[in-house]
Amino acid sequence: MKFRYCTAGIIQNGEKIIIGRRIKGTAPYPDTWFTPGGGVNDFEKAEMLFKNKDYDNEYLHSELKREMREETNIEIKNIRNIVPQYRVVPREAETQNKHGEMTHYYFLEYLCDYESGELKAGDDAAEVKWVDKSELKNVLLTPPSKEMYKELRWL
Repeated sequence: MKFRYCTAGIIQNGEKIIIGRRIKGTAPYPDTWFTPGGGVNDFEKAEMLFKNKDYDNEYLHSELKREMREETNIEIKNIRNIVPQYRVVPREAETQNKHGEMTHYYFLEYLCDYESGELKAGDDAAEVKWVDKSELKNVLLTPPSKEMYKELRWL
């Protein structure tokens, strides 16, 4: 089985957040809406930080910023991990990756604020959009995103 550390950004602007829709038929979680993010480049560094519970490390913040630019074309600020305020430990899940290989994912999820940029889909997203937090109940979300928004009390 493969292992992957991913950063995910809950980009807020008032009561609105950005969500992305997966490319049709592409794993993981095909044809659903997700919290923008993706894999970190330095697996060993992420693994060490994860084991040391150093979730708000500058390296992970820089990887999150990179992913937000790639997925949404947005710059972010005020980055803070949802652990331990909303969860005791980071989220984990097992599912197929986009190559059909079973993968164990470690999700490092961050609340962050919109800083600048024009929203535009990129990388693994077919579409990205701003939605009001109250609209999340009407969206087909990935299981990790749905669980996270419930913990944030937005669902």
